[in-house]
Amino acid sequence: MAAFIVLVLAGFAGAVPPWNFEGKSLTPQQIQALAMPADSVHSYDVRFYRLDISLPMTNDAMTAHERISIASRIANLDTFSLNMDIIVCDSVKQGPTSLTFTTPANWLTITLNSTLHNGDSTDLDIFFHLNAGTSGRGFEWHPGPPATICFTFTEPSDSRYWFPCWDEPWDKAERGCQINVTIPDTFLACSNGLLDSVTADSSARTKTFWWTEHFPIATYLMTFTASRVSTWKQRWARAPGDTIDVKYYIWTMDSTYSVSAFANVPDMLSFFSRPDVYVPYPFEKYGIDAVTSYAMENQTMTMLCRPQNCVDELIAHELSHQWWGDMVTCFTWGNIWLNEGFANYSAALYMEHQQGHAFFIADLDTFANWYFSEDSGQRFPMYNPPSNKIFSATTYCKGAWVQHMLRYVMSDTSATHGLFFTAQRTYADSFKYRNVSTADYQRVNEHIFGQSLAWFFDEWAYQAGYPQYHVNWYGVPESSNWRIIVDISQSNGNGAPPVFHMPVEILFHLAGKDTLVHYPINSSPQRNEFVVSVRPDSAVFDPSSWILKKVSMTNVGVETGTPATLLTTALFPVHPNPFRGSARIEYALAAKGRARLSVYNVAGQMVRELVNEVKAPGRFSVSWDGRDQGTHPLPSGVYLYRFQVSDKSWVRKAVLLR
Repeated sequence: MAAFIVLVLAGFAGAVPPWNFEGKSLTPQQIQALAMPADSVHSYDVRFYRLDISLPMTNDAMTAHERISIASRIANLDTFSLNMDIIVCDSVKQGPTSLTFTTPANWLTITLNSTLHNGDSTDLDIFFHLNAGTSGRGFEWHPGPPATICFTFTEPSDSRYWFPCWDEPWDKAERGCQINVTIPDTFLACSNGLLDSVTADSSARTKTFWWTEHFPIATYLMTFTASRVSTWKQRWARAPGDTIDVKYYIWTMDSTYSVSAFANVPDMLSFFSRPDVYVPYPFEKYGIDAVTSYAMENQTMTMLCRPQNCVDELIAHELSHQWWGDMVTCFTWGNIWLNEGFANYSAALYMEHQQGHAFFIADLDTFANWYFSEDSGQRFPMYNPPSNKIFSATTYCKGAWVQHMLRYVMSDTSATHGLFFTAQRTYADSFKYRNVSTADYQRVNEHIFGQSLAWFFDEWAYQAGYPQYHVNWYGVPESSNWRIIVDISQSNGNGAPPVFHMPVEILFHLAGKDTLVHYPINSSPQRNEFVVSVRPDSAVFDPSSWILKKVSMTNVGVETGTPATLLTTALFPVHPNPFRGSARIEYALAAKGRARLSVYNVAGQMVRELVNEVKAPGRFSVSWDGRDQGTHPLPSGVYLYRFQVSDKSWVRKAVLLR
């Protein structure tokens, strides 16, 4: 769904609020339970839905006949329940036999006329209606303008408001669905799958549109729209000799504009179907219903806002859901990032294909800023977010970045797609038309990568936050070479790992050439040293934008042997800060003189003198172990370092932790 992200993608203001749903929270330790639920704990499996719907179109009433096929998953199934809300159930039959049913709050519970053994199947007919004046959730009716319209919009769990169903994403109807809509003959209806036929009843002045989706489908992806609309189509060649329809449903006044708005859809289909990107388009047709204010990836019939409000990022986002969300569907809503983060990243990939790498990086920067903004107000993990944050910057934008960073970790960083995209195709083939968890996705990537990615998913999926790096570097002349010293620490905040172990890259600009260093992060703080043959001038952390992060970077100078011109007398930031054990304090003298470095408590009392001597020009460091002059451990708290040279002084603050 793109209701939240549609305007984020293009960096516009005024995005609509997130959509909410009721879910549960699990701890990171419950990861193994992810490969959960589904049919193993459900007494039956839905095989097929058929809905025969009649709409007056003068109000929001509906009358319907549903045929549902189920298979028992237990030894003796004699009753079962479907999600149902607002709907009025008139009767239930199994063949010619009327069945007993009850309607406890939000449920339809049906007693079968005979028990089903494990694996046995049966078909039931449910006759129901919606009273006028009860729509508005899952099923909407509007009198216009431009024209009267009825449509469904159900993610995550609102299908139960327009037909009885098992309304969870992990029980796909594996034989698909049939949605047949009877409406006044001046209207048109579109739905999932292929239009088998249109039949007319001249005496009733109605038409019935017979739609069939042949592939497995989750309830939240089942849909129909009925209104007075215009249509047009493109033909897209999926492969030689295999051409499918791409059909558009728009208001008549939008027809001309829609041609330009949707001009790139065939190219998007071709891009995502490329053998070095994803897998071939997985369904029998693609359609766009562009007559509402919503954006939703209904299977084979995407719902979009009107064409004049559509941008390519939004169109590509929703189209990519046909792979990530529709073909491969998240097991539970706690895994929603597998739908939305994938779609955001896919849209950015398409924009890179269309507009170039700079546009791609700009999209990622937009995602990062939206995520940082949300995280500053409420921090939560990407996996199993709070119930009111399912469709949020964390699941959409951080989710996209997690895809990007996984690609980096797997060393798939060139324009020629490598292991990461191989894993995407393996993931698609392994779970085609099925459901997945985050743990499933991790296992596929580990299989392709050949290494454990437990640390990556633990830090990025199951914990919150992002790395906030403090980077300090300087160069020291060493014989005919230069030694570059880099100190990196992290202060990632509550709920985040104390150390994100992402490998980092730093680009050093040297006199006459550049050097890119790449190395792992194992601790915080961490010091690394590199020897180069030329004097370093400046540095850029993560120059290719592979890591979702914030960085404060300090270049504390380069020693050259001529300190009078290139060294400044200074006291540099304490590292690490806060600290346990010991901290390193560095200072520099531009000229020979007496240097005094002392530690004070917040009451202004000196607790330790570290340096008091005449020194030649240069750069120096000293450590403090958190003890007083008598080597007694000092308590946790704030301490001040005072550096004095002649009549000048500098002060830095540090926090000691016990």
